[in-house]
Order: sequence, then C-alpha cells, then structure tokens
Amino acid sequence: MAGCCFGRPTTVPWAITFHNPAASLTSDTPLGVPLHPTQIYEAGAELLILAVLLWLERRGRPFPGRTFWSYMLLYAVSRFVIEFFRGDPRGQIGIFSTSQFVSLVVAPLSAIMLVLLSRRDDPRRFRAAQRVAA
Repeated sequence: MAGCCFGRPTTVPWAITFHNPAASLTSDTPLGVPLHPTQIYEAGAELLILAVLLWLERRGRPFPGRTFWSYMLLYAVSRFVIEFFRGDPRGQIGIFSTSQFVSLVVAPLSAIMLVLLSRRDDPRRFRAAQRVAA
C-alpha cells in the first residue's frame, strides 16, 4: 500500500487515492487520482487461491506436485487478469505486460504438469503395496 503496483485511474466506488508524496517519489504513483486498488485485488486473489487449494486438499486423488502446480496455474490466471487493471509501467512483450506474458507460459505448463503427474503412479503407494504383499 506504499503506492507501488498501482492501478489505472477509475471511477469505481472502491478506488484508492494516494496523497502522500513519498508514494509518488518512490514509484511515480499519481497523487489525488482515484485508482484501481490492484494491491487489494492481488491480496484477494491470493486468499481465494488459498481457499481453493485447501478445498482441493480434501478432494480427489492427491499426487506429488498437485498443490504446487495448482497454485502456479491459479496464480498465473489471477495475475493475467489483474494486470489489466494495473497502471504502473512494468514492461511490455508485444501486446502483453511482462507478467501477462509469463502467465501465458506458466498457465499451460501448469495444466500439462497437473495432467502428467495425475497419471503417474505414486511411488509411495507402490512401496506400500510391496510391503503388504511381502
């Protein structure tokens, strides 16, 4: 909330307006302009991701890497969307911000890894079956 990662100007009722000159000095945050609170969007997205991951831990067949790759997938999607509301300069690769470009790489990679890992047999289950058979 120090002004970095600020959002685009907006008229939404939950807009945030920075007044402290330190915010402008450290990250060129526009002062006195209502902005999308992208910092809060990010925190809310992380809270939602946590809820989804906790729910996933109780559902389905667990396998090594499921939580990590699920987080990577959900974070990539949330970051891609939040970037549309950002107003600070952060680099471009074509028509996408750098973070959106990275998200376009990470999201499909995560989905592929989730599919591949879900199809693998868990070596712990294999060892447990060997112990029972012995």
